[in-house]
Amino acid sequence: MADDVAAALQHLGIDEADVLGYSMGSDVALHFVVNHPEMVRKLILMSGSYRMDGIHPGLMEGLGEMTPDMMVGSPFYEEYMRIAPRPEDFERLFAKKTQMDREHEDWPAAAIQSIEAPTLLIIGDSDLTTPEHAVEMFRLLGGGVFGDTPAGLPDSQLAIIPGASHVGVAGKTDALLAIIPPFLDAPMPASG
Repeated sequence: MADDVAAALQHLGIDEADVLGYSMGSDVALHFVVNHPEMVRKLILMSGSYRMDGIHPGLMEGLGEMTPDMMVGSPFYEEYMRIAPRPEDFERLFAKKTQMDREHEDWPAAAIQSIEAPTLLIIGDSDLTTPEHAVEMFRLLGGGVFGDTPAGLPDSQLAIIPGASHVGVAGKTDALLAIIPPFLDAPMPASG
């Protein structure tokens, strides 16, 4: 999917973009920035992790036991039914997503450390990703330092949205709008 994003941007004549990935899209955004770093100006990863142990224990195993009919009535199912050109293919999509989850591979810490684009990590305080994992990832991106020194603030940022679950964090628009535009509008760090 990350290569599809690169191809779409190239087709549209966009050399560099700000990229936001949410949930599974966060993993796509990670693949994109690692494989096409020259195409990413700033990166936002929302409700994502770089290792499976960064997800609350047992959740991914439980997802493997789910069936398509268990999704009926969920926001995921309802949105698919609303916008899909072939709603009858929901079971096919669900099977592909389940297979993709089973084949997920962890990212090495070095891959995260190699990301040069300023990165904003966002999770809900009751998200799929644990707060501890988000902090670990933030540190790999140069965060977690004392910013009131001559070195200043790191290029990357971490936001934990209060009262937000994995699905609910996307609906916290007041909090997201207070965080995302200022991050994107801030000047790029000096190269060096």
